[in-house]
Amino acid sequence: MVMPVQGSEIIARFDGPYQAWMAGHRGIDIRAQKGDELVAPATGIISHAGTVAGKSTVSIRVRSFTLTFEPAQTALPVGTPVLRGKPFAKVAGGSDHCDDACVHWGIKLGKGAYEDPKRWLTSQSIRLVPVA
Repeated sequence: MVMPVQGSEIIARFDGPYQAWMAGHRGIDIRAQKGDELVAPATGIISHAGTVAGKSTVSIRVRSFTLTFEPAQTALPVGTPVLRGKPFAKVAGGSDHCDDACVHWGIKLGKGAYEDPKRWLTSQSIRLVPVA
């Protein structure tokens, strides 16, 4: 995956809850200003574009998980394919998350399960370990 705000930095880390219903920070905050362009971290399909709890949000469905962005707005309708590294939305204003100085990016795996997006930004290698 690629960073959704090119040339930016993470300003708040993932802090997943112990249980799905508990408090936590279910994503990372990336430094951004209203109007900044968001690029798709991975190839997928716009699965949501609208408001949730009064906040502008956009979601991209990628295989078995969903990438979520807040505050974000897009002119693309639900069902539109998006390509990795290509623009899909802009940072919207009105976030109480970090005083309009960031965009929150989450990766939802299933009902209440979230993953740390930072983990997906670093290349990973798989190694086979011999069994003794």
